Amino acid sequence: MTSTIVLKSSNITDKTNSVFKYDFPNSVNLVDHEVALVSASMYYSWNNISTVLENRTFQYQYVDGTDTLQTVTLTLDEGLYEISDLNKALQFSMIQQGLYLTDNTSSENIYYLEFVINTVRNSVDINTYSVPTSLPAGFTAPSNWVGFPTTTYNPNFIATSRFNEIIGYSAGFQTGLNTGVGTTLSFSSSVSPNVNPNSSILVDLDCIDNVYSNPTGIISTIVPDVAVGSLISVKPSELIFSPIRNGVYNSITCRLLNKDTLQPQQIEDNQIVIILGIRKKYKFEMPPDRY
Repeated sequence: MTSTIVLKSSNITDKTNSVFKYDFPNSVNLVDHEVALVSASMYYSWNNISTVLENRTFQYQYVDGTDTLQTVTLTLDEGLYEISDLNKALQFSMIQQGLYLTDNTSSENIYYLEFVINTVRNSVDINTYSVPTSLPAGFTAPSNWVGFPTTTYNPNFIATSRFNEIIGYSAGFQTGLNTGVGTTLSFSSSVSPNVNPNSSILVDLDCIDNVYSNPTGIISTIVPDVAVGSLISVKPSELIFSPIRNGVYNSITCRLLNKDTLQPQQIEDNQIVIILGIRKKYKFEMPPDRY
């Protein structure tokens, strides 16, 4: 017979929303017992851009109206980003710098650097476009326009360390200024983009002592198979039980750990429900020998 305990937001004990403490109504003797993850539900709400991951910044360069090379370091807010969100952050930075023109016909802003998802090649493509030396017909320059260079060039994107992993490029990769050529440059990821470095979460219990695991209390993993911000629902088709360390317990602590740092994962949405199953160990007995 399996008994269940339910962990929810009221059991959270720290600011990461990933450490839960369940207090038993009375002390329980858990000698020769085992535990398994029965189910878990939570929103996909942990950051892929953060100070902890050291991937909040990247750079780009442009030439202003005095032919001076300017370098912009863009620092992203901590958050959960898709590639389209990163591109929007890049566009907003270029609006602040005045590195865009407006098409009078469509009233759309034209940017000279962009990130684009390439689903066929599993790549984040980086496109850079030639900045003109004078205002093209049918376009308007913003009031803070950087100024027209004497020689055409393409903005130079620089993939700083750790951010490069998100988009699948080598650390320090640069697209180049392409000075005086006047062509579009396109690049594709050299490795698969790691858009979410925290691709799975480890479920850890303080009552487990598994010598084959590090940490020793790991009983399961939670792997997002939904879009960012959507509800993750985990319900194993077959329960995998782990032996509980013999003892008398007043409480059990459950932690949701980052798979790389093995520290509690910062989870933004605390609407989490975890159900654990506890049962007496099954003992197999050989039938009596008839002979």
